[in-house]
Amino acid sequence: MPDIAMTDLEPLGPTTESTSNVANTSIFIDTVSSSSPVISSSLGSIQSMPVNDIESIQMPTVSTRSGDVNDPDTYKRSQDPHWKNEGLEDIYSLWDKLVPVEELPKFEEMVHFLVALDPQTARDLEKAFVLLRREFKCLPKKSQMKFVLGLLVQKGVVPSGLALEKLLIKKAQKSQSGVLVVTVLTSPYPAVGGKKQRFSCQWNCYYCPNEPDQPRSYLHDEPSVLRANRNDFDPVLQFCDRCVTLAMNGHPVDKIELLVLGGTWASYPIEYQENFIRDLFYAANTFFEREKRERHSLDEEKLENETAAVKIIGITLETRPDCITPEELRRFRRYGCTRVQLGIQHTDDAVLKKINRGCTTADAIHALKLLRDCCYKTDIHLMPNLPGSDPEKDRAMFDYVLHSPDLQADQWKIYPCEITPWTVIKKWYDEGSYVPYADDKLMDLLMDVKAEVHPWIRLNRVVRDIPSQYILGGMDEPNLRQVICNKMIARGTPCKCIRCREVKTDDAAIASAECIVREYEANEGDEFFISFETPDRSKICGFARLRLSKTAGGGVFPELEGAALIRELHVYGQLVAAISKSKKHAISTFTNDGAAQHTGLGTQLMMKAEAIALAHGHKKMAVIAGVGVRNFYRRLGYEVEGEGELMIKHLDKLPASGVWSKVNSFIIEKLAHDLSVSQWSTVAIAGVLTLCAVTAAIARRR
Repeated sequence: MPDIAMTDLEPLGPTTESTSNVANTSIFIDTVSSSSPVISSSLGSIQSMPVNDIESIQMPTVSTRSGDVNDPDTYKRSQDPHWKNEGLEDIYSLWDKLVPVEELPKFEEMVHFLVALDPQTARDLEKAFVLLRREFKCLPKKSQMKFVLGLLVQKGVVPSGLALEKLLIKKAQKSQSGVLVVTVLTSPYPAVGGKKQRFSCQWNCYYCPNEPDQPRSYLHDEPSVLRANRNDFDPVLQFCDRCVTLAMNGHPVDKIELLVLGGTWASYPIEYQENFIRDLFYAANTFFEREKRERHSLDEEKLENETAAVKIIGITLETRPDCITPEELRRFRRYGCTRVQLGIQHTDDAVLKKINRGCTTADAIHALKLLRDCCYKTDIHLMPNLPGSDPEKDRAMFDYVLHSPDLQADQWKIYPCEITPWTVIKKWYDEGSYVPYADDKLMDLLMDVKAEVHPWIRLNRVVRDIPSQYILGGMDEPNLRQVICNKMIARGTPCKCIRCREVKTDDAAIASAECIVREYEANEGDEFFISFETPDRSKICGFARLRLSKTAGGGVFPELEGAALIRELHVYGQLVAAISKSKKHAISTFTNDGAAQHTGLGTQLMMKAEAIALAHGHKKMAVIAGVGVRNFYRRLGYEVEGEGELMIKHLDKLPASGVWSKVNSFIIEKLAHDLSVSQWSTVAIAGVLTLCAVTAAIARRR
């Protein structure tokens, strides 16, 4: 796809924003002078409609039960929706006010009171807070108690590892998947060089809302969108706002998985993209610094993040299948992207045509193969109940995605079509030409599909988190996933997807986990899903995704040719902060008691993957490592190579000394069989790795 050029602008008469179903036009407003708006057609591979036609389709003036569809304020339910953070001071001041310095002694006394009670369960904690309130005539917040407890643990006044530490975490599930997910949104009007682009997506899918002043597809009162508006879509403010909240709630702000949403990434100017990603790394690198330094280049910020207290371990970008090109994938790697979200939406091209998607199933198949061969993780969006579809077509779609090697993906998001303001299908719905099929049919379909999801797929969502005031038709069940899961359990067919089986804080499951390998075909390659799971397969502690493909590199990254590809390594359970080079940054203190992280599971999974690669004749292994976890892979012998900045280990260049040969044979022999956490303790693994490192160093000197 051609880049959006900020320089090739030609003066044009006054116009309005173009969001036509065929619009492929870059529109910018000159914010420096008072001259007329200007327009660029550098993407113009499709003819644009007249502006008046565009506006009549995109923004119909129709009264609904919620009021005038053209007025965004009609739908806003957030308290003071126009409130803004003026700067970082506003964000950090909330943290400062959590426990006033003058009240710290009293809070410390209350924490000692709770420590003495030693609650072991959530119910115990409730009882302890009742006693606390009686004793001190006040009821502090859990976040206040967690903050002060962390201070006392750091001082050595209170021992670490208490059950109280985890019990005081607010919304504990946020950090029980091994990482903290931070969502940020790009601007609806990206600005570069004094000029502001007037759109965030040059396509016009008919189901997709186009609310004024919001990035395409997103609505003001969605939680992450609300936060983005509060921070004027500034990446640094958004990042710090979210991380301060997570820290105040007791989560260790350490391993961050960034989710970048808003419009279509390919529709944003490249300079805006690079600045946005640079600023996110800058925000992570300086999160604990109140006096912020100057921003460095993207490359410099990435380098610093390798050893920063707050590490970005993965970046997910959202785009379309027809935007996946070699040039785009090279840019993705420059930005540190490790996972790509693709809007597949449906596999029936007639349905895609009716909703004006602008791409086909063939585009999706091509995109998924190229992404996998370039080592990326893949996340696809699927939309049942679209205009032109029905239960039979939707069932055929899910069957195709589940059982064809063409459309295998690592993660799914199922978004049943919902009618919202600022969409073309809203007009169809009001006219009666689009009638979604019944909720009970959709529920039955989703239960059947969920029961068939493969154990190597993570089903992230079953419904989109759209506030109810925006839903004018279609499925309006915000807790749809929970409803479906309860019904499935009742009928004896629980979901086998990764998310439903995450170990979280199940200590017994972690201790009994064993290593298993599942193999399947995907996009002309062999995929190995290597995981630690309980004997009954009901819990998963961690996994690695290994791909063996004759077309590795996809003609995009030559350094991947002939390499086995580790596309993902993930250990679940309570997030345990890595040891920071600056201990003063620790906010929440956790021990490894009962936690899957930092017990050697990741190392075991990598060793197993290397053994499989060697057994299949591969002499080189590559991993798509997030910038913040590069040093972990360096300890395993991987180094950054090539334009794609992937980390590569040359398995055929390992030292051939007698000691090394014995160690290597021992590892492969052990890894040829299933392993369990109890059989391979952390100490044993550390010992083997140390011996490997020593013998390798000796061999190099020789």
